[in-house]
Amino acid sequence: MSRSLSESPFQLDLNGQTVSAAPGTTILAAALDQGIDFPNRCRVGGCASCTCQILSGTVHQRTDTSYLLTAEQLASGHVLACQSEPLSDVRVRFVTPPDGTPRNMGQVIEQRRCGDDVTMLRIQMQSRFDWLPGQHVQIQFDRWPDVVRPYSLSTAPDGSGVLRLLIRHQPEGRLSQLLETQDLLGTDVRVSTPMGSFGWPGQPAASLLIATGTGIAPLLAMLHDHAARGFPSDVTVLYGARQESGLLQRDEIESLVEAAAGRIRFVPVLSAPASDWTGARGRLGDVLARHLQPSHEVYVCGQPAMVESVREQLRALGVPSDRVKVDRFDAAMATAPVARIAGAEDRPAASVFDYLKYFGFHLVGVFALMSLLAGGMSISIGLFGVLAAYVLGDAVSGDDTRTPHYRWPQILTLQLWLALPLVAVITFAAVWSVAPGDPFGFGATLGAWTGYDLLAAKAATSFGHHISGLFLTGLMIGMIGTIAAHELTHRTWDPRSMVIGRWLLAFSFDTGFSIEHVYGHHRYVSTRDDPATAPRGRNVYAHVLISTLRGNVSAHHIEASRLARLGLGVWHWRNAFLRGHMMSVLLLVLAAFIGGWVGALYFAGCALWGKALLEIVNYMEHYGLVRVTDAPVAPRHSWNTNRRISSWTMFNLTRHSHHHAEGEVAYQDLRPVPDAPMMVSGYLTTIVLTLVPPLWQALMVPKLRDWDRRFANADERALALEANRRSGIAALVESPVGSYSKLSSNNT
Repeated sequence: MSRSLSESPFQLDLNGQTVSAAPGTTILAAALDQGIDFPNRCRVGGCASCTCQILSGTVHQRTDTSYLLTAEQLASGHVLACQSEPLSDVRVRFVTPPDGTPRNMGQVIEQRRCGDDVTMLRIQMQSRFDWLPGQHVQIQFDRWPDVVRPYSLSTAPDGSGVLRLLIRHQPEGRLSQLLETQDLLGTDVRVSTPMGSFGWPGQPAASLLIATGTGIAPLLAMLHDHAARGFPSDVTVLYGARQESGLLQRDEIESLVEAAAGRIRFVPVLSAPASDWTGARGRLGDVLARHLQPSHEVYVCGQPAMVESVREQLRALGVPSDRVKVDRFDAAMATAPVARIAGAEDRPAASVFDYLKYFGFHLVGVFALMSLLAGGMSISIGLFGVLAAYVLGDAVSGDDTRTPHYRWPQILTLQLWLALPLVAVITFAAVWSVAPGDPFGFGATLGAWTGYDLLAAKAATSFGHHISGLFLTGLMIGMIGTIAAHELTHRTWDPRSMVIGRWLLAFSFDTGFSIEHVYGHHRYVSTRDDPATAPRGRNVYAHVLISTLRGNVSAHHIEASRLARLGLGVWHWRNAFLRGHMMSVLLLVLAAFIGGWVGALYFAGCALWGKALLEIVNYMEHYGLVRVTDAPVAPRHSWNTNRRISSWTMFNLTRHSHHHAEGEVAYQDLRPVPDAPMMVSGYLTTIVLTLVPPLWQALMVPKLRDWDRRFANADERALALEANRRSGIAALVESPVGSYSKLSSNNT
């Protein structure tokens, strides 16, 4: 049935619940409008949270989903609900939302200590509640509605409706502090639908279960399920702790071992045992190889550092990745400082000035254009004038902390689109200024209109002022071009914005940014896998080269993988990475047509400086920050600034902490995060400081030490300690990261 011909709504069967969808309405919009608890986060095609499977019927997909969905998902009919419009009646299957509001009610029936710093909580559910061994839930107490925390279930379902959680006390964890100080017996608690797929997919196979600390919880549930099935396979359990008291539920495990009559083998491993300990000593990695069997399926659960270490060792031992399942107990949710997103509650209506202030971006470009056309000394004055306006303006104007509500966001989108003609005119003026003669009679015509002798000014421009012109033009390509393109290429659902954004990036030879940034950088930010994140100790000049090379390689791989999922070769015309570079080649040809080889060379210099500026900005936005791979990205993983001049004339690029926490939020809706880690100053001031490496390191070392102390969670502090060692900076190498927060005693 065609959308254009159908006037009646389509019927959608969503996990057995029927809703209607008017033509042109997405599956997600229809579901949410009619009260279906459908998984979603960004609602604009950037996070894959709303992935679902079309079981019957047809849909129109607004955007290319092959960047986010695997080949298997594409082949089996998976789509993004937020980007899919029904073209007929549709039957849809989706996974229960991982972030959904907890709905199921229960009551705490037991609260007791079961280890030095672990509390066991038992919850009696008020209605039928089913789960799979290895799954986890989110819990929320009505007394403290702003505290929602995920915990693994440590028992298998037995029909009683009783859940059991093992909760480690974290010094900065809000819920664990409540458990330490409050008697919760009889307290009502909301429990989310069970989530995750960590456990056995079916009948338990021969398995190796590996855990530390409270990571034993989901493995206990799997062991109880194993017992309920009659112990059908051989299972080995490696459980690591520092001391014997850290072996949680040891008696329970040994009872299961006894009942299994040889089908379960339990190997506790202590890293700092008492002298009379007769069991295995050391860390889990020390005993892993001797207990691993060729037939084993491996399940690893615990702190991220341990999980990553074991996974690397398993890879070295030749265990295929599809036979290893991991579950990280990231302390970030319980211990990380919560950065306050200011202005989220009551947003005043935007005034006329709130719309006009972003035109400061365009005024900077017009000023640069006038400087280039005026020629001579005016070019150098223009360059230093722009720098002075930002450095001094940010120093005296304070912070911008308003986030008004914009009734007409299309005006703000138009402001972004206007960047393309502005950059094109600025670049033309730069190439014209070095071209022989007067291409297209441009100088004579404009001179006649204005009364200013552009041709005389052009002839009088010295080599030194042309160099200033190169830096000024490159600055405009990097600012006006890349900043607008950054915002536009995040709008993957909007073809016009994507086209304009990619052409803006073509001016800096960097259309690969539209691929790597959205699908690479935002996934791997502040990890060693991210080309754009500079490790501690690296100087900005090295970073520009390294990040440029690695970023292009990453964009190529991402695009090649997308094409492979579609069954296409890397040289296919749909290769966006290659097409993007051809866009830059076309601009280079146009520059040569206008200004000959000199014009082409000059444009190339401007473009490369514009690209270098992007990498400098990447350098300062994430310098030295660390994050556990696959852990949630939080405001603390970006350096932020709320300086007023930079914010108004850079489309809120300054509010980078919120941008990475919610990458699909439009620039006008980004909010200041006053509790996020802060840059030295505004953007251009910070750029200038990076260019003097000794000064930069002197300014950043105290900030990094403060970040390790105040922002990092325990696992990030372990990563920071290693990053400090690799940095070669004495003040960081000697930094007492380990003393800021004692790592989990069971994290072996």
